[in-house]
Amino acid sequence: MYVVIIGGGRIGSAVAKWLLEAEHEVAVIDRDPSKRAVLEDELGSVVVAGDGTEAGTLAKAGTNRADIVIATTSKDDENLVACQLAKHRFGASRTVALVNISDHDRLLSLLGIDVTINATELLVGSIQEELGEVLVEEVRNLG
Repeated sequence: MYVVIIGGGRIGSAVAKWLLEAEHEVAVIDRDPSKRAVLEDELGSVVVAGDGTEAGTLAKAGTNRADIVIATTSKDDENLVACQLAKHRFGASRTVALVNISDHDRLLSLLGIDVTINATELLVGSIQEELGEVLVEEVRNLG
């Protein structure tokens, strides 16, 4: 499977490492030269310089043959544009976008993103789960 990842931050790089370990082919697009240098040291020559919201950069990354495009930047509008370009201009089968602002989750889904990952919901859910266990234990200790 060939996967293009837009954004080489913590999430994008972790997903790229996981996919590479599973022997998938990956390209990571990032515009920050210092971030790209770190990624190249960690991942090898899978890093593409440029802006993932620009068709030329997506073409350079081979998006026309991508099975999945995953946008992991901290900006929902960039994730939306990158995924829409990948799907409608390059024919990507599946798009996944990180959603950083909860109110944008439904909008990105309505605009054709196949999968949205709401970072806020995931984090709050994890915190609630952990606190729930702590609160249950406190109630047990009181009783």
